[in-house]
Amino acid sequence: MRIIHAFLTFAVLLSLSVPVFAAETVTTVDPATLEQRLELAKKMHEFRPVKQQVDNAIDAYVSGMPEKDREPFRTALSTALNYQALETLSVDAMAETYTLEELTAMVEYYSKPEARSASDKYNIYAGKVYPEIGKMLDKAIMRVKTGATP
Repeated sequence: MRIIHAFLTFAVLLSLSVPVFAAETVTTVDPATLEQRLELAKKMHEFRPVKQQVDNAIDAYVSGMPEKDREPFRTALSTALNYQALETLSVDAMAETYTLEELTAMVEYYSKPEARSASDKYNIYAGKVYPEIGKMLDKAIMRVKTGATP
């Protein structure tokens, strides 16, 4: 049960740590703008490197663990991940998902110190909200397993 909880919490943290600006995704890659979108996606990753995002998600998760378990779990997760592969995957996915206009707006937004500051505070926010999500998920899983009503 603890492993399921850890995985679900980590997945939620990771998925919610990425900014969402587009109402819908691009389903086909426009070859005419692909190179520009790749450059903008790389610029976005200068502002928000994948390693930093993943490490922040790991830190937010382990902060809810007993002190003695934090560092071993953090180390195990971070050594199991291929950050360079994740970065490449993320840049490519961003270039394929967002339009040129969306990426331009994202880079413009994250170029501002206030936007980066707001983004940096996301973990404080997540640290307040995600533990409650984990608790609610635990209760929901238990209700589903036992057939109990809310």
